[in-house]
Amino acid sequence: MQFDVFLQLVFASLSTGSIYALVALGLVLAFKGTGLLNFAQGEFVALGAYFALFLSLYTDLSYPLVVLLTVLATALVGIVIERALLRPLIKAPAFTVVIVTLAIGLMIRNALRIGWQETVSNLPSPFDGMSWAIGGARINLQYLWIIGASLLLVLLLVLFFRLTRTGKAMRAVAQNQTAARLMGVPVGGVFSLTFAISAGMGALAGILVAPLTGVEAQMGDVLIKAFVAAIIGGFYSLPGAVVGGLIIGLAETFGGAFFGGTFKNVFAFALLILVLLVRPNGLFGRAEIRRV
Repeated sequence: MQFDVFLQLVFASLSTGSIYALVALGLVLAFKGTGLLNFAQGEFVALGAYFALFLSLYTDLSYPLVVLLTVLATALVGIVIERALLRPLIKAPAFTVVIVTLAIGLMIRNALRIGWQETVSNLPSPFDGMSWAIGGARINLQYLWIIGASLLLVLLLVLFFRLTRTGKAMRAVAQNQTAARLMGVPVGGVFSLTFAISAGMGALAGILVAPLTGVEAQMGDVLIKAFVAAIIGGFYSLPGAVVGGLIIGLAETFGGAFFGGTFKNVFAFALLILVLLVRPNGLFGRAEIRRV
C-alpha cells in the first residue's frame, strides 16, 4: 500500500472513529449517570443533523451559531424526554426501560421521515471542497474538523468533571445515587443534565458527519457501532468509549480497504467477540466485586 493511500485511510478512519466515540460517550454518560441504557441515542444524531439542516436552509445564521443552537435544541429535547417519558420509569425493570427508549427512537425516526420524506439532503459545511495536501495525499478538511472537534469536546468533558462542582455532583450520582442524595445532591436535576449533555453530544456527531454522508432518517443506525465501541472499551468507562470508537473506525476502514466493502461491517463485530473473549469487561472495564 502506498504511503499516500495509507495516510488518507488513517484520517478517514480516525474521523469515523471519532463519530462512533461521540455517540458511545453519550451512551456511557447516560448509563453511568442515570442507570438507563438509552437506545434512542442514535436518533439524537439524526435529530441534530436535521435541526442543523433546517437552520441552514431557512435562516442566515453563521455555521458556529447553527452548531450552537442545534446542540442546545437537541439537549432540550433530551431533557423533555428524560422528564416526561423516562423519569416515571426509573424504578421499572431494566428491560422495560430499554423497550421504551427503542420506542422513543422509532418515534423520532418516523417523525423525521414524515417531515422530510426519504430524501437525502446535503448539510453545508465551511470546509466543503477544501483539502490539506500532505505529500501526494489530499486530506479532506472535514475529517480534520471531526477529529479536532471530538478531541476538544472530550477535553472539555474531562475538565468539566474534574474541576466544576456540577461535574463532581454528576460523578457522585454515577457512583452511588443514594449516597449522593443524602449529601444534598439534586439527583433529579443531575439526571436531566446528564441526558441534556448526552443528547447534545449526539447532535454534534450528526452535524459533523452529515456533510460526508448526507442527512437522512437512517443516520441513527450509527448507534449499533457506537454500542459495540462502548462495550469494547468497557461500558462504564468514558475513556474506554473513546478508545473503542477509534478502534472500530480503524478496523472498519482498513478492513474494507484490504478485504472489500462487503466485509466492512464484519470487522467491528469480529473485533467485539475477540476482545470479550480475552477481556470480558472490555479494555478499560473492571469486574464488579460484590461483598456477600
